[in-house]
Amino acid sequence: MEKESFLTREKLLGDQQFIKSPLKFIVFLFIVLTFLDLIYLNYKILTQPNEQKLQTSIGATKGSAPSESASLTEALDICPQSCVAQINQAVSSSNIKKTETIVQAESLAREFFIPLGSSVNFSDDWQDVAGLQAYVDGTAYGRIKKVTFEASVRVPTGNQTANVRLFNVTAKHPVWFSEVLFTGGGNPQFLVSEPIALDPGNSLYKVQMKTQLKYAAYLDQARIHILAN
Repeated sequence: MEKESFLTREKLLGDQQFIKSPLKFIVFLFIVLTFLDLIYLNYKILTQPNEQKLQTSIGATKGSAPSESASLTEALDICPQSCVAQINQAVSSSNIKKTETIVQAESLAREFFIPLGSSVNFSDDWQDVAGLQAYVDGTAYGRIKKVTFEASVRVPTGNQTANVRLFNVTAKHPVWFSEVLFTGGGNPQFLVSEPIALDPGNSLYKVQMKTQLKYAAYLDQARIHILAN
């Protein structure tokens, strides 16, 4: 009887150990998971300072430009207002000088005088004045602004008028608007025609002259005046 009760008690103890075994496994599994979690937390704690350092260095790099800008602003603040005014004045004066130089270069013109000679005339109709002629190429002077015929005339008696003009021998026509008039009197007169046009190409130009009463009319000089850019 005692033997049977002992076997029954042993059987019950075995059953209780069997029941307790899954609980031990669960406790063991919980301990293992807790240990792994601690390892992961330690890894994150150890690596976090490096990430913060990296982020700090990136932030410092991004913030360098504003720092440089702030330094530049501080440097500008060091220069007083009078210094800034002098700098602006120097810059503006240099620009003005450059503009003036350009304007002077653009307004620079060239003048040409083609002398034709001097003579005397007694005719009461248009007549070539011997020797007073020249070949002129109207395209050889660049961009022509103005051309005039100029003559110095005197009549010693002072009692007549006299006319002088240019004649284009090559084209066989008077040079339009080249005629000038001596109005009389005993004093020499310097006469300038209206603007004239030179024909393109090389042309022979002669001086023609006539008097009112066939008295001597002296042509002290005759010339073509060209103003070009």
